[in-house]
Amino acid sequence: MLLLFVAFSLAACADGLVAAPAQSRAPDSVATPAPTPVPDHPRVIAVFGAEDAPAFLSGVERAAKDSGVEIRLINGGLSALADYKPEGDAVALVYLSGTATLPKASIPMFVFAAEGQPLASDLPQLRYDAASAPKRALENALNYPPHLAPVRLIGLFSSQASPAYLLWSEAKTAGSVFAKEEFFADTSEVAITQWLADVLSGYYPGMLDALYAETGAFAVAAADALAGLGRDDLEVFSAGTDADVADKLSPILICAVGINQADAGTRCFTEAQKLLSGESAQSGTLPPDSLWYAASP
Repeated sequence: MLLLFVAFSLAACADGLVAAPAQSRAPDSVATPAPTPVPDHPRVIAVFGAEDAPAFLSGVERAAKDSGVEIRLINGGLSALADYKPEGDAVALVYLSGTATLPKASIPMFVFAAEGQPLASDLPQLRYDAASAPKRALENALNYPPHLAPVRLIGLFSSQASPAYLLWSEAKTAGSVFAKEEFFADTSEVAITQWLADVLSGYYPGMLDALYAETGAFAVAAADALAGLGRDDLEVFSAGTDADVADKLSPILICAVGINQADAGTRCFTEAQKLLSGESAQSGTLPPDSLWYAASP
């Protein structure tokens, strides 16, 4: 009986054992589809009208370095602006010269009025103001060492009514300018090149200090005349930067007052970049700058 009881108890215990549940199989993983590639369009400042203003463009490109903004020079002048259809974020930076008319554009625009052209007040702009250039150039000529007052000068002017000549006349009255010769383009019977050749031949080294030119074109003519005569005892000071005079500075054509194109490019980039970021650009005025000849190292 005891044996039967033990056997029965063992059987009962065996029936009470609970089997461990089988582990469930993890569901197969579903691969996430790769996103559709989206074209990565760069942020662009498109420059119009600057094909003949390399110093301006250089200033823009220097300022844009490491900014993440791509600078694109668009050929075709301002007419290309009307048809420009960029992909992605873009702003137009316009170099306005001469009497060109601004076309309508489909993108925000910042304009550099290189000749002080009047523009709509609500258009973001940098405008060159040449009003103080004649005075600054004359001051440079008077203060350039070793010039001593009264400074012996030859003056080259468009007319006796020009602002540059009015300043010159005041300086004569004040005793700071000793006017040796004066040229007026509107009344001269000979071209400035012939006039300079005739006049300069009458002055030997030590008799003159410098030449003051109202325009870059007059300054270049004077520098060429002096170089042709082998004269390096005189300097030429220009009250304008036309005729590419900034690229023709030399030990003779020592200084020109006018647009600092590289500085204009830098300032225009700063404001155009604000438009590219959705901010408001600040309009302003660019005053004349004195550009001096510097010997290459």
